[in-house]
Amino acid sequence: MITTSKITTTDVKRYNKNRIFQLIYTTGKISRQEIADVLQLSLPTVNQNLKILFEKNLLIYEGNFESTGGRKAQVISINGAARYVISVNLSDKGIKADILDLNCNVIGNMRVPVKYEKGSAYGEMVADTVTRLVEHTGIDKAAILGVGITVPGIFDIENSTVVYAPTMGIKNYSLENIQRLLPYECRGMNDARSGAFAEYWFDKKDINPEKREGKTYLMLNTGVGGSYIDRENIRFGKHNRYGEFGHMTLYPAGRPCFCGKRGCFESYVSARCLSTDLGITLDIFFDKLENGNEEYKKIFDKYLDDLTTGINNLYIMSDGDVIVGGPVAVYLEKYKDIISKMLIDNCLFDIDGSSLSFAKCTQQQADSGAALTFFSDFISQI
Repeated sequence: MITTSKITTTDVKRYNKNRIFQLIYTTGKISRQEIADVLQLSLPTVNQNLKILFEKNLLIYEGNFESTGGRKAQVISINGAARYVISVNLSDKGIKADILDLNCNVIGNMRVPVKYEKGSAYGEMVADTVTRLVEHTGIDKAAILGVGITVPGIFDIENSTVVYAPTMGIKNYSLENIQRLLPYECRGMNDARSGAFAEYWFDKKDINPEKREGKTYLMLNTGVGGSYIDRENIRFGKHNRYGEFGHMTLYPAGRPCFCGKRGCFESYVSARCLSTDLGITLDIFFDKLENGNEEYKKIFDKYLDDLTTGINNLYIMSDGDVIVGGPVAVYLEKYKDIISKMLIDNCLFDIDGSSLSFAKCTQQQADSGAALTFFSDFISQI
């Protein structure tokens, strides 16, 4: 017997309410009439749903738009103070914590330059950082949706244990060491997936997320990783290792990698190759490159050759767009035309280089991706 689910009036009302909220969230500021026009809803329907959203304290009025001849339309916006998320980024540089309001504005931050160490002390330091930050900002604790914890490493299938984070010296670290000390739900995510989700979240070109195509994200940091995100769905893989692009073998028996193997893609295109391995910073490298340093030009030419080989492999495997993000991407965007030409020259297929783009997120935004998933869940349930 074939059964079909019946769409009820309640379903339609909830659907319209969610569409209205998402539109306001995407546009930032909008009028009642604009909502009705964009979503093709009647004004009574719009007003009825706005009333509910205002009663839930999710919206605010922010004055009026300029008059176009009649009565000035009210400016409707999201109430940022309605909900908060906490973003915690763990790295070899220390603990970085930010609180974001519903509008994704950072309203408080804290930095603690400590290294990971085995035992209970590290989890206590992370939890203490979060607790002190919440107390310092004075926000309503009941409005906190959760804590997103970003780590440059590989998680287990449940995303509850950091199996391996080579740049931090972590092996088999359970996030329960942090969760048990905090009254908020904690979610773990590796830094590359965090950057990919943030890139999706802050891309507001299309108010209809269903129209966005899936994209591959390549992160170039101290480590190299990636992700694939389609709408708000992240691809995890059978063992939760999808996107470990940094450990593709580029040169068999090549340079040693932090993972213990040799010849990994990461060993040739990480930020270290253009900075710490040379005893300098990225700023100094690219400054000297721009000033004609021949040694650095040779290093950079080799770097781009290895990078474009990897990007082409990702393009061929995914048959879709590749976004390059992370600290190195900020410097590479200036060389986009050169990189695109190298991709075209070396790709088996006839492409025009348009499949390549660079992340628009700031590093702070990229670090908040794990925390933003709480906003995603919250908004989807409105």
